[in-house]
Amino acid sequence: MTDQKPNRLSRKVGQFGLAIVAALAVVIGLASPAYANLPHFKTVSVGLVAGSSGAATRSSASSASPSGKLPDLLFSWTEVGVGSPDVVYSLSTVVTATFGCVNGGGKHPSASNKTTITQPAQTSVELAADKNGKITGSAILDTGGVSLGGFSCPGGQTLVALSATFTHNMITDTTNGVTATDGDISVILGP
Repeated sequence: MTDQKPNRLSRKVGQFGLAIVAALAVVIGLASPAYANLPHFKTVSVGLVAGSSGAATRSSASSASPSGKLPDLLFSWTEVGVGSPDVVYSLSTVVTATFGCVNGGGKHPSASNKTTITQPAQTSVELAADKNGKITGSAILDTGGVSLGGFSCPGGQTLVALSATFTHNMITDTTNGVTATDGDISVILGP
């Protein structure tokens, strides 16, 4: 009879151990889908669109011909861990630009006929995730909507963008509430 007590005890310990392993398997099984839905940006970059008014990417001068148009921004990114098949992104920047007037000889007169404005610019885009929950995307933020608020040049002079700085360059996955930023961009555009 003494052999039955240890045998019963080992069976109970074995059953208890099996119950713990089963409970852990359920917890791990439930946690895996939650872990897969942890969106985050792996890469983010913001630069000037090729062929825009300026050719600079970070604090440098451009030899491009002056014009009244600011360069557009190209946002590029990779986000992983996206749980939703469709994700809406908000792209934003704060534009500080100086505009002035140039005469027919392409010279900027020393007069005070220039103005500096600071305005936010933003756009949004919707992209689909691949089967692994990854999105690699790019989108252009058009800066053409930046307003001069009534500033104009006198007769015989042309309005040009002299310089621009783009700060707070931010991309937000509005579907999952994830945000990333990139560095400031400054460019000299005119004389």
